[in-house]
Amino acid sequence: MPFRLHVVRHAEGTHNPKHDTTILDPPLTVTGVEQSKQLGHDFRFKDTVGLIITSPFRRTIQTTLHGFSSTLDSRYYKKSGVVNGARLILGADTQAHSARPCDTGSEISVLEDEFVELPWGELKVELDPVFPAKTGLYAPDRETLIARGERLRRGLEAQFVSIEGSDRPDLVLVTHGGMMRFVIGEAGGVGPAQCRSFEVSFDDGKLIVEREN
Repeated sequence: MPFRLHVVRHAEGTHNPKHDTTILDPPLTVTGVEQSKQLGHDFRFKDTVGLIITSPFRRTIQTTLHGFSSTLDSRYYKKSGVVNGARLILGADTQAHSARPCDTGSEISVLEDEFVELPWGELKVELDPVFPAKTGLYAPDRETLIARGERLRRGLEAQFVSIEGSDRPDLVLVTHGGMMRFVIGEAGGVGPAQCRSFEVSFDDGKLIVEREN
């Protein structure tokens, strides 16, 4: 039986309007915040998502908090989160593909100071402590990116199995345009603050799109 995967690209960051790649871990613009809120308004599967895996960058975390405030469990978003809502994981494998400043994350301690409402004791358990280094498993060369994509796909399969049969069997992936093709393939492009929903299956590290919802 296929799983339902919702693939989301982050909203507009401060680096996007003028393509300024020198900004380290840029946050969302005012427009990006509004895009994220609209994403949440339009999202049709609020009650069936059990897990949101998000790139640990400012713009992706902000997209998640603004876009899925009524999907996330209340321990992640006290303002409007829901009881027994979706769990949140910050996954280093979902981060942007290049080593440019705009595609490099902040130190975890910086994120803790900025997103004080998040339960970092829980989130840091899942987040690779080498983050945000762009070396080793997270180097920007193509061979490493292909390997990271496979690792991410296998991780998605394992997480789907962990929530299969629950009241919330869907999974949301909030990531970056450049990383999407290593997960969903060339046909999986998504615009800023947009979501595409797929029924997917897995075969030995490959993600197979059965159909788009």
